[in-house]
Amino acid sequence: MKTLEAGKAAANFTRVLDEVHSLRESFEIIQKGVPCAYLVPAIQRGVSSHELADDLADAGLTARDRRSFAAALRKGREALKPLTNPWD
Repeated sequence: MKTLEAGKAAANFTRVLDEVHSLRESFEIIQKGVPCAYLVPAIQRGVSSHELADDLADAGLTARDRRSFAAALRKGREALKPLTNPWD
């Protein structure tokens, strides 16, 4: 993460936003030497379940590690609550 003075961020705001968006760069904005804000990309791309499976296949996990990972996934799924419609 890059550090940027608030005045420079304000003077170059469009350029800074372009870096955040297109280069996925993050900035810590400081004012008088004190951190006051962060500029981070709005969308953090995750991976699909297929990409995760491909990555795990290449990881060379032991059978025990695969079972532990599967158990952790099942536990996480059970902890998820169903979505509710806020407009109801």
